[in-house]
Amino acid sequence: MSSHLAAAASALPLPLPPPAVAAPSRALRALILSRGGAAAVCSSLRRGGTPACLVRRLCSHHSAAAAATALEEARRGRKQLGMTPALYDYLLANVREHPILRELREETAAMRGSQMQVSPAQAQLLSMLVQILGARRCIEVGVFTGYSSLAVALALPESGHLVACERDDRCLEVAKKYYQRAGVAHKVIDVNIHLLYLG
Repeated sequence: MSSHLAAAASALPLPLPPPAVAAPSRALRALILSRGGAAAVCSSLRRGGTPACLVRRLCSHHSAAAAATALEEARRGRKQLGMTPALYDYLLANVREHPILRELREETAAMRGSQMQVSPAQAQLLSMLVQILGARRCIEVGVFTGYSSLAVALALPESGHLVACERDDRCLEVAKKYYQRAGVAHKVIDVNIHLLYLG
């Protein structure tokens, strides 16, 4: 194991015990059975072009409740399973989020288009990858308000650089404000992509 990997692994917090999962209700089991069982549900999802492989795995290895949730998520056009509020709280409790990142996440949550922001877990993964790879130069196309780029900049060494590209001036201004507040503005080269199209 490399020293970067060992250092990153040893710095990870211990996870909390998983939250209790309720047994699937009779109604959910009935829903799956009424549609011909898990295999039939997955077959119909495959024909509809939804994420059937994920749902198929869920149907064959997990509870009817999980399969019913996957079916509902697929109907809504989502490509990943939704999180319950309890699961999201558990995730936030186990993710090491820098205080400045938390402030930016909370400010962004009130903005239009906030669903474009990556989750704290995704930002932590990006930070860990920067550290494990020993990255010194990174680029992000589509910064939005800068949550993921700030996470990367915080993980970069002092001599590292991040090229942050965004076309929305207002979003880029929010990102720049947080780069300054976090003390990483010297690592970030921000580029307004919109100006590149005008030139």
